[in-house]
Amino acid sequence: MADTGSTSTSRAQLRGEAIRSILPMVKYSSQHVSADHRHLIALRASALNGCRACTVTHRRDARLDNWSTQRILAAEKWEEHEELFDVTETLLLRFTDAVTRLDGEQSVPDELWDALVDRFGQQGTHDVLVSILAINTFNRVSIVTRTDPNSIGGTTAFDLS
Repeated sequence: MADTGSTSTSRAQLRGEAIRSILPMVKYSSQHVSADHRHLIALRASALNGCRACTVTHRRDARLDNWSTQRILAAEKWEEHEELFDVTETLLLRFTDAVTRLDGEQSVPDELWDALVDRFGQQGTHDVLVSILAINTFNRVSIVTRTDPNSIGGTTAFDLS
C-alpha cells in the first residue's frame, strides 16, 4: 500500500446499519461458493486492491482452513505461480482479476465469461461474481476507513507480514 504521508487521525469504522447493508453479499457467497474458491477470490482481490486489513483477515481464514503459507502467498500473486492452480482455480483467479480491475465493458472478455458459464453454469457464475463483488466492497470500505490490520483478531506474524 502506498504511503500518502498523511498524518490524519484514525477514521471511524463502519458500524450498525451501514455495515449490515453489505453483509448479505457475504452471507450469500458463503452459502453458494466453496470456501476454497472464496479464499482464492478474497486473497487475490485484497492483494490487487492493496487492502492490508482484508489481506490479514483472509490469510488468517485460509490458514485456519489448513491452507499452507505457500498456497496463500501463491494465490495473492497467482500469475507468478500458475502451475500451482488447476484449470478451475485459474479461471476463478482470472475472473477475479478482471472484475477487480474493472475498466469498462471490455474488462471481462466474452471468452472468459463463457468459460465460467461452461464450468459453473449461469447461476454458479453469478454466485462467483457476488463473491468477487463482496470482497471488493469490503476492500474499499477497509481502505477508506483505514482499518488497522493489527486490530484483526486471531492473526499471526505471517498474516500480518
